[in-house]
Amino acid sequence: MCRFALGCSLALIFAACLHAQTFTTGPCKDDSRWGANEVHLCELRSTALPLRSGILSVLGKNGGIEVFGESRQDIALEAEVVTQASTREEAHSLAREISILTDGSIRAEGPASFSHRNWQVNFRLHVPHQLTAHLQTMNGGIALSELTGKIDAETINGSIHLQDLAGDVHATTTNGGLNVTLAGDRWLGSGLSAITTNGGVSVKTPSIYSARLAAETVHGGVSIGFPITVQGTIGNRIETNLGQGGAPIHFQTTNGNVSITRN
Repeated sequence: MCRFALGCSLALIFAACLHAQTFTTGPCKDDSRWGANEVHLCELRSTALPLRSGILSVLGKNGGIEVFGESRQDIALEAEVVTQASTREEAHSLAREISILTDGSIRAEGPASFSHRNWQVNFRLHVPHQLTAHLQTMNGGIALSELTGKIDAETINGSIHLQDLAGDVHATTTNGGLNVTLAGDRWLGSGLSAITTNGGVSVKTPSIYSARLAAETVHGGVSIGFPITVQGTIGNRIETNLGQGGAPIHFQTTNGNVSITRN
């Protein structure tokens, strides 16, 4: 029985080692964002891992998510671990309690945060251009650039920045603005939906661009900085073809203005 238990324990330890991810740790590249009176630690943990089945999943708690598309096959992950405590020794101790997990979803786990002892993790990822992505966080923004595929991004308190995307993209925030920069001469893919509850929407398009545009707000206005053709009354909602029309691009806010201009 003892031999059996020992064998099981060794097998579990071996399996855990196989799934453990090795990180290179160093100081954050930009540590100037923190005030001189704050006792904090900013630690950058870096690693590379495969993009399994072409699917990326990131679950944040407190912190932002940035994803950049590149000509590569794997994921280059940077996790910026920020801790704050009463003393520098406590900040270092707290950092040691925070784990970055990559089995399935990329995420951070650590102890409960309090006003005098808290932490956050910001994720920065360099990934292949083509992928499927599920991104979710709270108390942090999301920024996506040069990606194509089925992409779902959601944050509760934070802004969303979208640049040069394609595919089937859905982005939602509750408290935060939307900043969208379109690229090329048309939307390539099923479409784009970007929605916020409390925040403005800013969209920039190339001078020649084709898509089916819908823009709306409840408490605010919609403005377009170039000539368009519409039918009916222009109020809090505009729906029209840009250029030759095409895939739908939809921008919506409840409390805020929608502004669409050319680059």
